[in-house]
Amino acid sequence: MNTLQHALRGWPYILGSLLVGGLLGSLAWRSLADRTNADRSSIENTHAASSSAHGRHSDASSANKATPDESHQSDTPPSDILLPQSQWQAAGIQIAKPLTSEFVTPVSLTGKVTLNEDRIAHIYPMVEGTVDEVSVALGQNVNTDDLLVVIHSREIGQAKLNLYQARLQKEIAIVKRDLQSRIAVNTRSLIQSLRKLQPIQEIEKEFRSLTMGDFRERLLASYAGYLKSQADVTRLENVQDSGAVSGKLLLTAQATRNADLATFQARIEQIEYEMETEILLANQNVKEAETRVAVDSTSLRILGVDAKDIDSIDPASQGEAISHYPIRAPFNGTVITKDCALREQVRPSASVLTIADLSSVWITADVFEEHVPLLNALNKKTVSLVNEAWPDKTFQAQVFFTGEIMDEKTRTISLRAIADNTDRLLKPGMFVNVLIPGVSQGSALTIPKDAVQEHEGKKFVFVHLGSDRFARRDVQLGPTNEHGVMIREGIQADEPIVVQGGFILKSRMLAELLGEE
Repeated sequence: MNTLQHALRGWPYILGSLLVGGLLGSLAWRSLADRTNADRSSIENTHAASSSAHGRHSDASSANKATPDESHQSDTPPSDILLPQSQWQAAGIQIAKPLTSEFVTPVSLTGKVTLNEDRIAHIYPMVEGTVDEVSVALGQNVNTDDLLVVIHSREIGQAKLNLYQARLQKEIAIVKRDLQSRIAVNTRSLIQSLRKLQPIQEIEKEFRSLTMGDFRERLLASYAGYLKSQADVTRLENVQDSGAVSGKLLLTAQATRNADLATFQARIEQIEYEMETEILLANQNVKEAETRVAVDSTSLRILGVDAKDIDSIDPASQGEAISHYPIRAPFNGTVITKDCALREQVRPSASVLTIADLSSVWITADVFEEHVPLLNALNKKTVSLVNEAWPDKTFQAQVFFTGEIMDEKTRTISLRAIADNTDRLLKPGMFVNVLIPGVSQGSALTIPKDAVQEHEGKKFVFVHLGSDRFARRDVQLGPTNEHGVMIREGIQADEPIVVQGGFILKSRMLAELLGEE
């Protein structure tokens, strides 16, 4: 009984040991399952191959279990992995030798996406007034000359009325000038006929319907006086020989005729002078009216009023709408700020809208002092941009400014580039990595990035041993550029490696490892 009691007393310890051992085994199995979970689909697809591989290595596995000290000496997989050449095309297997060439590593700078400062408009009203209409919303895309805001402005209304009055004065001045020009033409024709001493009855009949103002009366009156004096002289001269008229009377008549002729000629000269003066004044009045119209029109254009609105000013038909001041989009863009509301009072000192053309953006980056020698070769060159929001895309930007002054605090020089943003993927305010052609590492062995595989934290490639045989080869990697990755150790330049399709070989390798374990 003492022996039985002793055995029963030890039974809980035996059960506890079994439970602990089972738990540790389960945890080990789960760790192994987690490590191979990413490759399980491929393993299932190659189950038949895995089964044969498991059978092929079962004896070796038993031997390893018999000698546990040797099983922990190496974790490397079997050296050979078999894949028939008939399956290469389906698996996407491609084989090539590493390249030996100059290896240039790009320099990565932290950059920021900003608005294109050449394509942004902060819109301020040119006059004070009240918002009468808002035609756009925040974030709305607009085109050139689209109506944005309408402001009711007393200043605009008064300026338009002044222009309207100036136009009326111009029209009146032009009418007066034209009338004066017609009077001058008609008067000159009358003077020519008078100088030919045509009969007054014919002159009266010829020029009766022509406009001459008071010039007709003044000219005909002096002309009639001269004709009467001349007739008196002629009559006295005809009777002088008969002795009926004294010589003194004839001399008096001749003196009167000469005086009337002088008066007539003086009247012609006076009227010609008056005509020239009045035409000059009429032309001057037209020029003054035109200048007034031009000044008032220019004042409205300075205030930002469109030419078509200036041309269509009509107080009778427009009424109070004549004081409307429309603000239109200066170019195609997007409304990024909106600081106005209906019936709100606005003034020239406060912005009401901001329009930005987001089809292109600026990239700003700070170049550290150690990379300043690279700046000379960057102007007008293209750099690459990457952003974690779009991991599968690489953007391009053209450098247009490399600063000349170094910031004393950050010890950096500003770099700016412009990038196409037609798809609107680059948002102002985003951070990007700016990759610029950098420092040469000299001649180096390079392979494609897709050739590198990873398992349990180790990097490796598959070397083609000939025929259907491949082998895993651990490698030490160097820096990466757009052409590939540098190989520091692990393979030689003349060794053919798998550059595409290595995942299939990795799946087979893991399947064999799983079979061994």
